[in-house]
Amino acid sequence: MEDVSDPASAPARPHPRGRLSAGAKAAIAAAFVIVLAAGAGGAYAYSDHVARQDAAARHAAAAHLVAVRTGLDLAEDSTVQLEAALTAVGASAAGIADRSTLDALTAAVLVLKNETDKPAFPRSAPLSAFTDRRADLDAAVAAALATVPAVGESVQTVGTARLAVAGSASSESAASAKAALAVLSAYLAHHQDPRGLIIPAVSAVKAAEASNAAAVAAAARHSSGGHPGPGAPVCASDVLTCVNQIRAYYGLRPLSSNGSLTATAQACAERMASSGQLTHSAYPGGWSTWGENIAEGYGSSVAVFNAWMASPGHRANILRPTFTQMGIGRVSAGNWWCQQFGG
Repeated sequence: MEDVSDPASAPARPHPRGRLSAGAKAAIAAAFVIVLAAGAGGAYAYSDHVARQDAAARHAAAAHLVAVRTGLDLAEDSTVQLEAALTAVGASAAGIADRSTLDALTAAVLVLKNETDKPAFPRSAPLSAFTDRRADLDAAVAAALATVPAVGESVQTVGTARLAVAGSASSESAASAKAALAVLSAYLAHHQDPRGLIIPAVSAVKAAEASNAAAVAAAARHSSGGHPGPGAPVCASDVLTCVNQIRAYYGLRPLSSNGSLTATAQACAERMASSGQLTHSAYPGGWSTWGENIAEGYGSSVAVFNAWMASPGHRANILRPTFTQMGIGRVSAGNWWCQQFGG
């Protein structure tokens, strides 16, 4: 049979599907190797970064632990010093501050001592142990300091009351005690730490009390005959000089001559001379404190002064700490004397 098909119009034979040439396969394999290599390098780089982070974290933790240990050592040393300071405060305030406030202070100091007496942690102890120890120490310190204001307030209250009855204390010791108590009171009013002011205040109050006791004892040694006691000054001048000599001997501030008191004292002497009777004057007014001594028949300033010093009531006027001024009046005929004080 004759073939009548047209070769030009016959369909082309298709290439088989799913097959790659050798060159394509080689290219793909090379690319795969490159990708694997890049991935491996990234993995190595990530691992190195984590290792560096871990090392830095360990170093920071070690440094923090050292800092905590050092801070604890310093805190313990500071607590030992505080313990000693508060012990001194309690010992100084004994006998002045209220007993209950001192008991609270003593108990708090004992807690401080127990904390500082604990055995030291081994260097291998965990951070949490050091942190807990520091927290206990800080709490003990805070509790101890919280007891101090009550002691200061008690010292201020009791010290002020005791100073008020130390009327024969020297002016210097009384002024020093008042100033120390005022400073302590100001710190307490502003809620400031008063522990550095309690001991000076107590010492100042005790010094004023000692001065008062010495003055009272010295006054008691004066004989009833008006002769000065051992070591007392011998007056040989006018009455004001005699008064200031004896006041200086007892640690009291001197008196100043006052014209108003001198005038009223002279009027008093003239009134008594005129009436022939020893009679006291009425309070002239104008003074916070006022007093008067009168006498008759003594022929000299020394004689009348010694007579007044021999009498407890008259001597009390001459040695009264609150007086600052004095006036003297005299009528020679009959030797009528009047001495007036003001403050």
